[in-house]
Amino acid sequence: MTRTLKSSILGSWAVAAAVSFACPATASPRLISVVFNAAQQSPQQLGLDQLQRNVAESGSNRIVFDARGGGTLGSEAAILAATRSGAVDVAVLSAAPVSAAVPELGVLDIPFLFRDAKHAKAVADGPVGAAIAAKFADKGLVLLAIGKQGFRNITNSKRPIRSPSDLNGLKIRVVPNDVYQMTFKALGAEVVPLDFPLVYAGLKDGRIDGQENPIATIGSSRFQEVQKYLSLTSHFFAGVVFVANRRMFEQLDPVDQQLLVAAAKDGAAATWRDGDQSDAKWLDELRKGGMEITEKIDRKPFIDAVKPLEPEFEKRFGKDLLAAIRSTP
Repeated sequence: MTRTLKSSILGSWAVAAAVSFACPATASPRLISVVFNAAQQSPQQLGLDQLQRNVAESGSNRIVFDARGGGTLGSEAAILAATRSGAVDVAVLSAAPVSAAVPELGVLDIPFLFRDAKHAKAVADGPVGAAIAAKFADKGLVLLAIGKQGFRNITNSKRPIRSPSDLNGLKIRVVPNDVYQMTFKALGAEVVPLDFPLVYAGLKDGRIDGQENPIATIGSSRFQEVQKYLSLTSHFFAGVVFVANRRMFEQLDPVDQQLLVAAAKDGAAATWRDGDQSDAKWLDELRKGGMEITEKIDRKPFIDAVKPLEPEFEKRFGKDLLAAIRSTP
């Protein structure tokens, strides 16, 4: 865990002590630390803000949140490890890094699996999402809700990406995740796994040529300052997961458990609502920042390039599960 994250938790204890001292005659509210690692205005922050708003509007004084965000808290892997250990109570994270701990979640990372955001939401909210949630308990976690970060797209400093051949020789940063890495190797890129807080600096100093992320993340991270080209490939769907430390969650009263789950689901719902209009706003900002955006992409060559990976995906996740996801209305 990073020193900053440790300091954040110590701050939480101080707040808890202050709350207890201020209200000696009544039961103290439960202080719950919530951490996310993403730029301001990101889907993670949007979801966290709505989670806090939901509890505030419920009129309950049983839970108080100590919310911390931003890249200074360390990588998402570090925050996830802190959540599993109990140093952090709740985390709002990109789904891809979490699948390193909960491999079943990785099925959502398969390239070109989802037709659109509506399809992804139906899968996340349906039986597949419930089955995935059940796998979190053995990892010391509780999956509270799944939200939407968006479909991921490629930026780089060298040239427009219109076909897989355009990726040849480019050093592309990807999430340290098996599915992401094998996908971009199949597309012909030189894959560079890198934690998100290091990406901007890597793009700026040329250690990496490009990266891939949802439009909102590209915009809120100001990648237009260090990248010239954006291609709307929509190759992966990126989820946002709201996860809690299992021990902390099970220590809550049932009423507080329900309150926390409802708040997380409301936070996730806010990320699903933040859709095309938000992307259009960010695309306008990116153009103003000097990015050249290739919007019309023939995705078939990309889909064909990753088809050889299908047997590996079937082996990892099951042929029936992939068929169930693809047939979800």
